[in-house]
Amino acid sequence: MVNFSQLRTLKPSEFEEAADGWHKVSSAAGEAKGRVDNEIVATLQHHLDGAGQKAALVRLRRLSRNFQYIQAESGLIRTALNGLASELRVAQKKLNDAVADAEAEKFTVKPDGAVHWVSQREKVPFNPEHTSWASGPGSAITSDPQQAKAQAYADRIGAAIQDANEADAHYSQTLDRLKAHNNLDVTNSDWADAQQDMRSLQKSAGKYLQRDGIPKGKTPAENVKWWRSLSSEEQADYVSLFPAAIGALDGLPSTVRDDANRIVLDETQARVQLELDHLGPEPAEYDPGDGHSGPYVSKDWEEWHRKRDRLTAQLKGMNAIQERLDQTGTDGLPPAYLLGFNAEGKGRAIVATGNPDTAKNTAVYVPGTGSKLEGAKDDIGRMTDLWYDSQQFPGGGEDLSTVTWIGYDAPQSAFPGDKGDVWPEAASVDWANDAAPHLDRFMDGVQVAQGGSDESHTTLIGHSYGSTVIGDASLRGRIAADDILVAGSPGMLVPEAADLGIGADHVWSEAASPDKDQVPQGGKAVGLGGWKWGAQYWHGIPYSYGPQEVVPSDEAFGAHRMSTDSEDHSGYWDRGSASLYNQAAVVTGNYDKVKYD
Repeated sequence: MVNFSQLRTLKPSEFEEAADGWHKVSSAAGEAKGRVDNEIVATLQHHLDGAGQKAALVRLRRLSRNFQYIQAESGLIRTALNGLASELRVAQKKLNDAVADAEAEKFTVKPDGAVHWVSQREKVPFNPEHTSWASGPGSAITSDPQQAKAQAYADRIGAAIQDANEADAHYSQTLDRLKAHNNLDVTNSDWADAQQDMRSLQKSAGKYLQRDGIPKGKTPAENVKWWRSLSSEEQADYVSLFPAAIGALDGLPSTVRDDANRIVLDETQARVQLELDHLGPEPAEYDPGDGHSGPYVSKDWEEWHRKRDRLTAQLKGMNAIQERLDQTGTDGLPPAYLLGFNAEGKGRAIVATGNPDTAKNTAVYVPGTGSKLEGAKDDIGRMTDLWYDSQQFPGGGEDLSTVTWIGYDAPQSAFPGDKGDVWPEAASVDWANDAAPHLDRFMDGVQVAQGGSDESHTTLIGHSYGSTVIGDASLRGRIAADDILVAGSPGMLVPEAADLGIGADHVWSEAASPDKDQVPQGGKAVGLGGWKWGAQYWHGIPYSYGPQEVVPSDEAFGAHRMSTDSEDHSGYWDRGSASLYNQAAVVTGNYDKVKYD
């Protein structure tokens, strides 16, 4: 319990000094994790191989996980101490203001916080001196103005002490939770417990940091303005307390988003794995019924399978992200940055190879139909392969960042009957309409984090329906990209490359022949192209005059039609292929190296 004299003499700065100590611990753990991942592990994976290397990697990754846990938990302790100091300082100011106001009116405040007053109505031989305590008789029941004033000051003093005790109580409970087992292995249970610690602190620290204080629905420039208005301590505390919200803010530095999203990934991965482990045995598939009906498929069995499939799918996607994070150093691969993550619904995964904030060239890839967290491995792998193949060009390798943007709900069915849909989801523009604002905001955020449009050459890559999303985004104004490159596009909702707003000379298309990739023709069948009056062309020869629906692989669209050796709709990212060669030439700005159809 905090009493009057303790609150008067309290030094909130001592709690802040303790918080600074924990900040140093958290920062040191984060830096140590970075050295383990990006220097030691990277060097081992780049230069060594064999059983010894693999054994060392297992231990180093466990060490990295431990450092990540120390960083997260120490950050919560730091935030709790800063929050406690902040609330105690407010309570102390309320107390000091009340005492100062009372003394200014010649009242005496005693060492226990009681207010001594002299009645203006009672005279000797009656005792005119009295004392008021907090929550004493109210002014409404007395006609003595001195008593009313004294009681008001006593109540202000009591309210300040109550505020201090409430802060002390809820922060004490939170700090008591922030304990770890004394061992060298951070388990899934430890990470799940860390998530509960964070939620507990979110409730305790509501007066210090509030979720509502984080920008929502703002532009990347507004997000950055808010971020820069915070002190370094407040920035660190927001990352510790609300990592999911901070990790989702477009425009913030990639290092900040990566730190925040890795916390969310580790905690979510642990929680989902524990849920799967505790799912229990599979129920009987059939319920025998009641003798009059049945047997029928058990609802418990159906629910068990739905839950198992959902958890398994989430883990598959999270494991794919973790696999890329762990690949740093393999054949010179740079560090990965987790710029977005969410396991709910179809999920989100935004993964960069190399830091886009500092890259000379940046490529952002928007996958198409069927993309979701569960299938993130292939989409992340495509941008890893593009990074590798870019090394043959100036501006590639360490000068390039490639980003996989699974940042929208993509259609999941591509043709009639696919996934049980009579009319495929990919035939609708609604998915693109919903996705386009998110893509536009992300691209603006990349540009803001880089420092402006002239700081990096940026290429936006769309595969299949992802190109339709890019086309939709371009209709909303100039998108933050220097080049647009599409592969296997079913249409971009516009009839000409010039309509995309960046100049036709900076629009590039790859498409295998119709017998290998039917998606461009299928896009026309469902109206994802753009309509214009004119002729269709075959190797420069015009034919079929009239209203034409045009997709990027058509000559009439006006894009650079690059050569491709893809054997199907998914082969545009095969390592060493002509298709990937051309993409690497474009994203590194080596336009003169592009080979045409």
